[in-house]
Amino acid sequence: MRPRRNFPVPMSFSLAFIAHEVHRHGGQERAAAEILARVARRVPVTVIAARCELADAPVQWMRVARPVRPLVLGSWLFARAARTAERRAGRTLTNCIGASAFDADVITAQYCHAAFTARFGGLRGGTSARRAWQRVAQQVFVAQERRAYGARRLRRVIAVSRGTAQELQEFYGVPAQRIAVVPNGVDHAVFRPATDATARQALRTQLGLPAGAFVVLFCGGDWERKGLRDAIDAVAGLSDTLLCVVGRGDERGMREHAAVRGAAAQVRFVGKTTTPEQWYAAADVLVHPSRYEAFSLVTLEAAASGLPIIAHAINGTEELVESGVHGVLTAFGGEALRVPLITLRDDAAQRTAMATAALERSRRYAWDRVAGEYFDVLAEAAQ
Repeated sequence: MRPRRNFPVPMSFSLAFIAHEVHRHGGQERAAAEILARVARRVPVTVIAARCELADAPVQWMRVARPVRPLVLGSWLFARAARTAERRAGRTLTNCIGASAFDADVITAQYCHAAFTARFGGLRGGTSARRAWQRVAQQVFVAQERRAYGARRLRRVIAVSRGTAQELQEFYGVPAQRIAVVPNGVDHAVFRPATDATARQALRTQLGLPAGAFVVLFCGGDWERKGLRDAIDAVAGLSDTLLCVVGRGDERGMREHAAVRGAAAQVRFVGKTTTPEQWYAAADVLVHPSRYEAFSLVTLEAAASGLPIIAHAINGTEELVESGVHGVLTAFGGEALRVPLITLRDDAAQRTAMATAALERSRRYAWDRVAGEYFDVLAEAAQ
């Protein structure tokens, strides 16, 4: 995490922020909402987006429509309309997420499509026809990012992890001195452990969870990329173990996979929820076998909720989790995940120690601190 610096803020500093959506759901949308809610207390902010839910922040919203399908065309049409809106907004500094704009003064990197394509083919599962389309779409997304990161007006790039910063240098040639690493954050007032064992048991009863079960939590969408099949494989056949899947995805396909693996009774599909914090507080451990992230909010929220984290050493997670202290970083595959799951299921003392360490680790990622560092980068770019 970058050391906090205080830059003098020009009187004329004002911000246009471009993103497809800004709200407290999802990943990068929620990160943007938390940052802007705080930045807007210090400078005028105009949000240029298809959807903006920031009733608690003094921001101006300029709505820009974004066709949903086809996604590659919709993203280009959005960027074109956003450029027109940006000129109308008249702000002195423009910040966008990735290639949501054709160019900007500051880009926040919440993903690197070139890295995901190079390492995993840019594939997210599905039929052969769908995979072929994913390859085409990834080529377009990479080209859009390359254009945005190569724009002449670009002053600064905010990468949410050291790994993402390295990817931007490797795949897009962004100079290291132009990149600042400011991580994602977490709201400790929302994501926190249950107050005691009695409260935790009451929460489990409310959620319909078996009293004595070892509850493994998986949270998020894009299930193929995030490794839900591996999580199902890992719990298959483990006694007294229940995998709770919070989020939306190919539920039919995953139910079929669970049935084939003999784990149908061990997997509960919760669906999308407005209170994910309850599931974190009720679980025993988070399993997050994602193949690629920039810095997952899920792992931060799990840590703040006092959960040990079983995951792979990918961007962000490798900075948050010291294997053996805050959780376990494993190799890819269900069998690799299975070993630490068994260990933590059977060793309550180790589970408690990791939970305590994860909670303490999460405190450095409080949104107020992260937003302060983010603001410093904006202020520096505005000089």
